[in-house]
Amino acid sequence: MLILSTITESMPTPAFKKLFPGILILPTVALLLSAFMTWANVGLGDAFLATWARNFGASILVLPLILVGIGGLERVAQALFPTMRTFWRKLMVSLITACVIESVLALVISAISSPWDASFGHFWWMAFSRSIPIGLVIGLFMGFYMKPKIDQMRARAAAAA
Repeated sequence: MLILSTITESMPTPAFKKLFPGILILPTVALLLSAFMTWANVGLGDAFLATWARNFGASILVLPLILVGIGGLERVAQALFPTMRTFWRKLMVSLITACVIESVLALVISAISSPWDASFGHFWWMAFSRSIPIGLVIGLFMGFYMKPKIDQMRARAAAAA
C-alpha cells in the first residue's frame, strides 16, 4: 500500500488520483476471478489461455455493472441494521458482495465457456464453487482494507481540488 500511496502522491491531477485505485483494482480482481473460474471449467490444458483471455474480457465488461448494482449495498445495510456494529455490517456487506460477484461472473463465464446443454449448471457450479474462496478473500480485503484506503484517498483528492 505504501507503493500505491507514493505513486498517487506524485501524480499531477486530483482527478487522476481519484481514478487510480479503481483502475488497478478492477482488472486485478477480474484477472484473479476469471483465472480461477477458467481453471474450474477447462483445467490447465491447451485451451486454458485462450479461454482465460475471453473470460477475462467478459469479466472486465461485466464487473463494473455488478459493482454499480451493489454499490448501494452498504447504505442499505446501514438503513436496515442501524444498531449493528460497524465490524459486523462490513463483514456482512463484504460477504454478500463476494457472493453476488462470484455468482454473476460464474454465470457469464459459464455462458461463454460451456456448451448450452444440460451440463450448463455443472459448469456454473464448478466456476462458482472453486472460485468462491478467493472471492471471499477479495471481498473481505476490499471491504476492510481497500475501501477505507480508497475513501481516504478520495477525501484527500477532494480536499486538494
